[in-house]
Amino acid sequence: MASFLRAPEAASKWATLVAVCLGLGMLMIDTFVVNVAFPAIGRDLDANLATAEWTVSGYVLVLGVFPLAMGRLGDILGRRQVYLWGLVLFVIASAGCGFAANIEQLIALRVLQGLGAAVMMPGTLSIVTNAFPPQQRGLAIGLWGGVSGIGLIAGPILGGLLVHGDSWRWIFLLNVPIGVVAMAMGLRRIPESRDPNAPRSIDFAGAGLLAGGLALVMFAFSEANGRGWGDPVIVGCLASGAMLLVLFVVAELRVAHPLVDVRLFRNPQFAMACLSAFLFSAAVFGTQPFTSLFMQNTLGFSPLQGGFGFLPATFLVAALMPFSGVLAQKLGTRIRLLLIAGSASVAISFIYLLTLTPEDTYVSGLLPPFILRGLGIGLFMSTSSVAVMSSLPMTRAGLASGTLTMFRQTGTAVGVALFGSIFVHHIDADLPARLEGHDEAQVARVTAAAEHFALAGDGEVREQAHASVVDGFVLMSEVGVAVASIAAASAFFLRRQEPVALPTAVPVAAGAGGSG
Repeated sequence: MASFLRAPEAASKWATLVAVCLGLGMLMIDTFVVNVAFPAIGRDLDANLATAEWTVSGYVLVLGVFPLAMGRLGDILGRRQVYLWGLVLFVIASAGCGFAANIEQLIALRVLQGLGAAVMMPGTLSIVTNAFPPQQRGLAIGLWGGVSGIGLIAGPILGGLLVHGDSWRWIFLLNVPIGVVAMAMGLRRIPESRDPNAPRSIDFAGAGLLAGGLALVMFAFSEANGRGWGDPVIVGCLASGAMLLVLFVVAELRVAHPLVDVRLFRNPQFAMACLSAFLFSAAVFGTQPFTSLFMQNTLGFSPLQGGFGFLPATFLVAALMPFSGVLAQKLGTRIRLLLIAGSASVAISFIYLLTLTPEDTYVSGLLPPFILRGLGIGLFMSTSSVAVMSSLPMTRAGLASGTLTMFRQTGTAVGVALFGSIFVHHIDADLPARLEGHDEAQVARVTAAAEHFALAGDGEVREQAHASVVDGFVLMSEVGVAVASIAAASAFFLRRQEPVALPTAVPVAAGAGGSG
């Protein structure tokens, strides 16, 4: 047994990549697999849609706050060890989600599942980066990014396949056998590596300030949907969160071994790549849950039909991710061109949606934007990883990957809250005005349904609700154009130096960077 638990002495770099990508794919699918199960979860657990949405918000919130500290922990204790402990926690929480008795238990277990994912995530990229020699890292990161991107888009597809009526629990229970296989492969195929120069302590005070500040800000964005931006709780959370984030920056400048060396953001490549990744994730993945709701509740798709609606984008992501990773490695100072092209493709997809009408079908209204979005994701995701990982020495791989993960996931969380607030505010202001003169109780019922993209009422009332929901979706797209355009502008200012042969991180076991 002891020999089985010991790290492999000469692991194949390709076997390492497969082992890591199995765990990565599982956790990335879970980021959005719940989207298509919202109605079933609400009916089965007697929860309204707004409450059920926390099964995504709680997961993404934790996944955005904690990876940075976990990346540092992996640098100190060993990336393989920390990754495997996160995988164990993720599998246990997944089993708990599958047997949750009420919505409160499910949300709490989703938060625990998100914590497991946060422990795993930084290690995946740093393990892959350290397993490959410099000349092959672009391809390896491209394949890693392909699994990441496919997982995010494939979540709704798998959810559609597993959700039948009110049966939704298999979307979580399926993680248990997959996770056990991922653990076995990780124990045998992932070599250990760490940063021998990393300080032997973690800045827990800084981690608390960062986690608290981000949590308060994202809670405010999420809850503003129902409370309104002027609510004292929302204003107080925003102010307190901003204060904690300012204190975090001040503290990190003074502590001997900071959790985040904020001076690194003086590096244009590092800073602009992180900012662009934040904005790109907000635009693309922040709108994805609402696109799924639009297809199901407005267009009348089944969960399976809604999941398969994302397939065109999935195919493009799968085809382009490895290619863009290799190309990004070779472009040198022109790496920003891929980031700009990816962001611009997403911006154009939102521009196309500005023409959406209630008469449009999936083929005429959504398919072209999905193709453009798949193209944008395929060009952007791997490229941003290459840009960030190549901006710092390989001994800082855990810090770089943890920071990138934090920016991506907090971007998604902020995007979900922002776009949800925009849509709900539009419905509450627009639909009652359209239905002026109708019975107040009916107007309230139709408006409440429309807030969740569902159409209620008959005849003219239903037509007005349909028009208002479509207009709200178009309004979200207008904001999406702006966010994606700013992401492209951020990438424009990225200046990468010519590629250098970065050394592989010092492995604990021999053969960490060995050939397959």
